[in-house]
Amino acid sequence: MTRRLVLAVASPHVDILGHCTGRKLRSTVSQVASDPEVVRPESQFDPEIVFAACARFDTAVEINCRPERQDPPDDLLDLALDWECKIAIDTDAHAPGQLEWQPYGCDRAAQAGVPLERIVNTWPREQLLEWTASHAA
Repeated sequence: MTRRLVLAVASPHVDILGHCTGRKLRSTVSQVASDPEVVRPESQFDPEIVFAACARFDTAVEINCRPERQDPPDDLLDLALDWECKIAIDTDAHAPGQLEWQPYGCDRAAQAGVPLERIVNTWPREQLLEWTASHAA
């Protein structure tokens, strides 16, 4: 998956790398802080190379708020931060009620020590649009 992920984040059409591991957990909202069972394991890729590419091509890494995702895992989130990657916090909502998951991703970002200025969806509209336009082909 390393090659596929690097090609994706290098694309001028990509601003955010989402679901970086693709893992799925058997989890409920009440189990977010516990050790949920793995339903689909993480994809195998070289995270150093992928997050280096995210840093090089200015592609943000998604924190997925969905309880059965919790993606990226904490160790990979720490590595993305070591590479000074930008972060996007996303509910992955498929229905309006699932927007309530946003605080879980925000909590994960706070626990990981993500600086607010690196969270792209906290930026003013003009700054966000300028950043996305800088990736245009």
